[in-house]
Amino acid sequence: MPHLNLVVFMLFLGLCAFLWLFTGSGTDDAAMFPGQDLPGKAWHSGLAISGDSLSAVTLMALVGLIALTGYDGLMLSLGCVTGLVLLTLLIADPLRRGGGHTVGDSLARRFPERSVRTAVALVTLGVCVPYLVLQLTAIGSLTSFVLGFTGSAARTACILVIGVLMTSLAVSGGMRGTARVQIVKVVVLLAVLTVLTVTVLNRFGWNPDRLLGAAAARSGLGDLFLGPGVQYHSGSADVLNRLGQFVTLALAVCCLPQVTMRVLTAPRGRATRTAMHWAVAQLVVVSALLVVLGLGAAAIVGGPALHRADPSGSGSLLVLADALNPGGTLTSAVFCVVFLTALSTVSDVTVAAASTVARDLSPNAAEPGGGPGRRQERRARWAAALGGMASIALAIPAAGWNLLVLSTLAMTLSASALAPVLLYGLLWPRFTRRGALWCLYGSSALVLLLITVSPLISGGPAAAFPDRDFHWTPLANPGLVTVPVGFALGWLGSRLDRRGTDPARHAELATAALLGHRTG
Repeated sequence: MPHLNLVVFMLFLGLCAFLWLFTGSGTDDAAMFPGQDLPGKAWHSGLAISGDSLSAVTLMALVGLIALTGYDGLMLSLGCVTGLVLLTLLIADPLRRGGGHTVGDSLARRFPERSVRTAVALVTLGVCVPYLVLQLTAIGSLTSFVLGFTGSAARTACILVIGVLMTSLAVSGGMRGTARVQIVKVVVLLAVLTVLTVTVLNRFGWNPDRLLGAAAARSGLGDLFLGPGVQYHSGSADVLNRLGQFVTLALAVCCLPQVTMRVLTAPRGRATRTAMHWAVAQLVVVSALLVVLGLGAAAIVGGPALHRADPSGSGSLLVLADALNPGGTLTSAVFCVVFLTALSTVSDVTVAAASTVARDLSPNAAEPGGGPGRRQERRARWAAALGGMASIALAIPAAGWNLLVLSTLAMTLSASALAPVLLYGLLWPRFTRRGALWCLYGSSALVLLLITVSPLISGGPAAAFPDRDFHWTPLANPGLVTVPVGFALGWLGSRLDRRGTDPARHAELATAALLGHRTG
């Protein structure tokens, strides 16, 4: 079986190389930056946005959590869809109408001071770096396992090769190239997941009740599979963890840097709403397919067998594919889809981080309304290359870490710092510079503190430091604390800021956004 996977994977790498050449952007002056009215239809943008909201780790984790925890995994899937709905209803239109090439640009129209742009850029990188390391580590480890390679040296080689490939795509393709990759990924993902789902449903006579009953019976949990409490049990701290996970995921998805970057490239006016409708519809379809596959994994393979294969559940999709088609090409096809998902995610996050560095952190950061020139374009490409190499260097030792730490850090920072600033900055006229800085720095510091003293870091066999115990909070997901604190800091800082906002400037910006014009 590893030999077949290796042959299929080598053929797939050849197709990826062709895709890399096809998506190259050459020397376009604005290839690395969003907000350039890139050509394309609204549904193209919609597919790219939805593709950015679903990473390879999320894809694998959702199937595993549904298979192993039942109801709790379903709520996690609902959180992803809720995040994209919030993006559609609250953020997409005002963000796109306001113009700009980064989120820092959009907020700089309200707050021209360099301090806000720098703070937004630092938090954005704080989200992007662990996200990149997480994706590279997961896909590198999965690749070495599927291809039958053993040992840390083989895993390191896989991370290195895959990281170089994904970084090369980001540097050469830029925004245009990664958008095409996202569209290809979504189409291939839907095709493969549909084949798997049809096969699972056919096993149970297309009867959802039979599927659900078999999943509960073979999960090893019985009736507990159909109710909440499996993942975090039913204590008060566990309820808070479950609520915090849902709130964090919903707010994080709508404000992830790679997702907001795609919104800035969407067409204007009604086409923006059309693109968002396509994005939500596609994510709903994928989530429904993943729910069926998660239940199918529990019903066909069984919860205990899935746990033995991978205690985290991340390998459940591959185990299910092998159970449906033993020794066939279905497992190879699923692995290639996961690899393509990781390729598109890492490339887009790298571009988002690079444009932030070149546009918002450079010594001569651009004024609001000014477009990126060739110097910023070159700076962004160098930032993408250096950032990719740094992520590879961090991903190699991270292969032995508890990856849940990286995932929780990235998502909680996005939900607790970026979400309040974006919502306040786009929707609240009285939001001020002090409120933005308090929110960005204060909530980020609180996130780092609570994760450091959480069960993710110490106090348990699955912690990052299992032999030590310095945790004093039972919250593995601190979002239920940090998200309200982030919003409260933004509100309090704005109320205590005696300078307030310039009413005339805010009226000018509101009028420009309403008319779809960009202001300088």
